Amino acid sequence: MASPFIEDPSIEVRQRVAEINRVDFDAQETAEREEAAQAYAHEDEAHFVGFMEDCVKTSVDAMRKIRLNQQECWDVFNEEPPPNYALKEPWQSKVVVPKPYSSCQFAQAIVRKAFDAEFLSIENKQNEKDAEFWRELMTLQLSRTYANFPINFTDATGMSFAVGQSLEMIPQWIPGRGLRYVLTEPWKIHRDPDSISRQPQSGMYWIHQEYLDYYLLKDGEKNGVYQNIPDMGPGGQYGNPGSDVNLTKEEIARRKEMMWNRSRFRAAALTSEFWGTVLDKRGELLLPNATYTVTGDRVIRLPKASNYPTLRWPGVSFSAMPHLLRFDGRSLIQGIKSLWYFMNSLFCLHADNLNWIVNPPTEIDISALVDQTDVDNYPGKQYLTRGTVSGNQAFRVGERRSQTGDILANMNFADQRFQEGTMLNYSAMGLPGFRAEVTNGESARNLEQSMTVVGLMGKNLEDGALWAIQAGAETIAINITYDELAQLMGPDVANRYVDPDSPTGLRLPELNSGTFKVAGISALMRDMEIVRSIRDVVLPMAESDLFRPYLKPYQLIRAVEKRLNLRDEGVVVDEDTAKRVDASQQAQQEAAIQAQQQVAAAEAALTQVKAQAEQAKAEMNLAKAKEHEGKAALALAKAQSEGIPEPETGPPEIEDRFQESLTLAQAELVQRQADTEAARLQLVLAQAELALAQAHAAMRPPPAPVAKAA
Repeated sequence: MASPFIEDPSIEVRQRVAEINRVDFDAQETAEREEAAQAYAHEDEAHFVGFMEDCVKTSVDAMRKIRLNQQECWDVFNEEPPPNYALKEPWQSKVVVPKPYSSCQFAQAIVRKAFDAEFLSIENKQNEKDAEFWRELMTLQLSRTYANFPINFTDATGMSFAVGQSLEMIPQWIPGRGLRYVLTEPWKIHRDPDSISRQPQSGMYWIHQEYLDYYLLKDGEKNGVYQNIPDMGPGGQYGNPGSDVNLTKEEIARRKEMMWNRSRFRAAALTSEFWGTVLDKRGELLLPNATYTVTGDRVIRLPKASNYPTLRWPGVSFSAMPHLLRFDGRSLIQGIKSLWYFMNSLFCLHADNLNWIVNPPTEIDISALVDQTDVDNYPGKQYLTRGTVSGNQAFRVGERRSQTGDILANMNFADQRFQEGTMLNYSAMGLPGFRAEVTNGESARNLEQSMTVVGLMGKNLEDGALWAIQAGAETIAINITYDELAQLMGPDVANRYVDPDSPTGLRLPELNSGTFKVAGISALMRDMEIVRSIRDVVLPMAESDLFRPYLKPYQLIRAVEKRLNLRDEGVVVDEDTAKRVDASQQAQQEAAIQAQQQVAAAEAALTQVKAQAEQAKAEMNLAKAKEHEGKAALALAKAQSEGIPEPETGPPEIEDRFQESLTLAQAELVQRQADTEAARLQLVLAQAELALAQAHAAMRPPPAPVAKAA
């Protein structure tokens, strides 16, 4: 039975490419191979031209579908009218909903804000001086004066949000001007289709194609940079049918595609710069990590080994949402292109319907008009009519019902799906949203949850920024001269790395001995989280007498200053002033604590005295109650001892009076017993309050002497 899985033939090819890329030659063998490749280029120049063209064709064929998708995303990003608008009638609306551009701009603004502060850190535990040197040098070269990295990186990231892949960041060293980054469109770069996701230096080759001005090429030939420049200027022989009678129409058309006449006197030639591994006609390794340049059908710069220590080519690109299997990514607006087309069409239908409602069609009965040719209609128009047989009006307006409610409901629904597709909703943008009543806590939770995907994209962008910075650092290392370094950082630093045998007179420390770290969006989100924690947790604790002594106000202010990037504003005092203020506040705080302890001790003593007074009062009331109880018992005993007179001997009035006296004496005895029990309970309560006051007084230590401020 045959296997249901068909073996992928590209696996063997990728393994072969990986083996070629793993080849590591020493300096001598590399020089020998470079010399052989240059000799080969003189003998068979067409091989290098054909090899480069074959690599470009392979990349173009493999990336065709991706480039078409990028082109469509680019049009949507620029909010170009949808293609179906060209088929509309002149009276039909052509509304464009302004949403894709603003969504990408908001994401781009987050990147710009994140890379506005210090975002680069370099560590080297083996040699801290080298790490400090690279940190100072790169901080200077990436600043606005030189490379202006935050702005360039933000622009490159904007292309990633728009089409899925960033602008190619190519570092250049300009003598006397320092590091610069050239931004190139991704469709002008032809990479190996086997390039790995997130790895801009992977693959077998990297080709940069650009139309360069003919005068620049000739100037480079004069300076010895180029050679064998074809005659591709205005009126040149290249591509001219009269220059060679053997040229076919196809060859003439191919050559004309390599030329672009910008104006009458300005011509540009298609120039291809190859970087990567060069193979011979048998597919065997000729020169690894090589570079050469082709214009037209000529090699204008001979093959040579790359000067970069670790990079295979200078260009770096990245993606905010990289693809899992290949070197490209997903645009923010890739999933909502058709939805955006739908929203535009829906808005146009609504506008067209409003046109019919505001300007409804009119039915005219010309038999009722005196002048049957007078059918023009405009505001204030008067018509001469005659009566009709049926009595109908000469004009009837066709009414249409408004669909505004349905249109708005559908637009809101589509807008919500649009936010979900771009992953940047109104909460992340700081806009009110659709609901009228949203609590503060719910809004904070929505913002926190919506920013999680921004954090993921931020990590991907920081990885791309790290690649770009490392490429810039290697470009500086192989180009900066002794005089330039001395001018930037002083002669002492330049003398530390001087090397007479180096072409530049310097040998800077290797980059692989340290660690480059970039913290942009993730650092921004972490800072915002710290600020929220200070606001929601630490500041409420500072209002409590229990936690206030354990907090350091100056460190708290410094944390806020750092996270909000307020160091340049000068709103916080210096270290010496802060120490004096801390000492003074510490003394005042200790004095306040001592005063609070004294007040608490006095209150405890007063409570204890009151409790003792209440106890004494309760004891006195108990004694009085017992006294009254004794009197009542004596009165009852006396009433009982006197006896009741005989009925025959005493009148009834005396007997009634005696019975009443006895009843009153018993009632008084019961009342006195109740008063005695209440007094006893009051005494018990007073004793309990006294014990509690004594316990509180025991828990509070006596006030310590106030410490004097240093």
